[in-house]
Amino acid sequence: MLRNLASSLPALLIGAAGGAVFLMLHMPLAWMLGAMFFTGVGVLAGIDRKLTMRVEPRLRTVMIVIIGVMLGSAFRPEMIERAREWVNLIVLMMAYIPIVTTICYLMFRHLARLDPVTAYFSAAPGGLQEMTLVGEAFGGDGRSIILTHALRIFITVMTVPVYFRFVEKLNVPPMAQGPHMWQLPWHEGALLVTCGAAGWYAARFLRIPAAQLVGPMVVSALVHLAGWSHAAPPPELVATAQVVMGAALGCRFVGTPLKEVGRIATYAVIGTLIMLAVALGMTLSFAAWAGIPTEALMLVLSPGGMAEMSLVALGLGVEVAIVASMHIFRIAVVVIAVPPVFRLLGLRKPGA
Repeated sequence: MLRNLASSLPALLIGAAGGAVFLMLHMPLAWMLGAMFFTGVGVLAGIDRKLTMRVEPRLRTVMIVIIGVMLGSAFRPEMIERAREWVNLIVLMMAYIPIVTTICYLMFRHLARLDPVTAYFSAAPGGLQEMTLVGEAFGGDGRSIILTHALRIFITVMTVPVYFRFVEKLNVPPMAQGPHMWQLPWHEGALLVTCGAAGWYAARFLRIPAAQLVGPMVVSALVHLAGWSHAAPPPELVATAQVVMGAALGCRFVGTPLKEVGRIATYAVIGTLIMLAVALGMTLSFAAWAGIPTEALMLVLSPGGMAEMSLVALGLGVEVAIVASMHIFRIAVVVIAVPPVFRLLGLRKPGA
């Protein structure tokens, strides 16, 4: 275990250095974006040929459990009174998913010349691991699918906070605000640890997808909705989680030839921009109807990773509970609906 953790040190140190540089530059979400940028660029530049560039999966899992507890802490009793907003958001999400999947499928199929299976599972805005596994099971090119989704998440997480900071002029702090770890009462800390452990194991026992995030978030949310805890996530813990998540995202490009990245990247960028453009258009058109701030709806519809976009919302201090819940809903809908729709459409690889 210790040896595996030690093998993560190069990536984490590079990620932490990137976070520190971005913090000095007053960039939004400095620790996550800096870690992601420095490790991603380093890997693509070939640094993984000299250093072991990986993040121990168990370390990332622990960070996701912590993120789940932190996200659950954003739930408050008064949110129950806002149930109508959740219904409106579900309607918008159910419209957003087929729109972007259809447009991106046509682009990947006819512009990028990917086979129908690979194009379809590259276009669906689901989880990276889930879409890759299901896509390969149906005969798609797993390498292209995983690279497309990794780039989609990377680009979205990198651009959305910067857009809010420099285009919308939103005050985006370089790191999370709140009481420090040493200011957290011990009983509050113990309760949050219990939420994480109980939620994770319960979700694993029930075989809930993304158990390490969903379980702790649900248990923490119930505790906070009941008013048993009012603890806020300490900024040191948020920064640590951001470095680990950012470094892990950057390390996803390990072993991928730069030539292959360049071939797929162009179309992945186009696909991501299409998704972001649709999200922005729907945000500007329906934010008032949805009943939440425009920046919150943009975060809800942005096609980033579930944990990563939740961290973005946490860093921005924007409707964290709603954003996290809607991304879980998006991933669940895509994972459940995409395979049967694929069969219904009768798509298959040429010659299959």
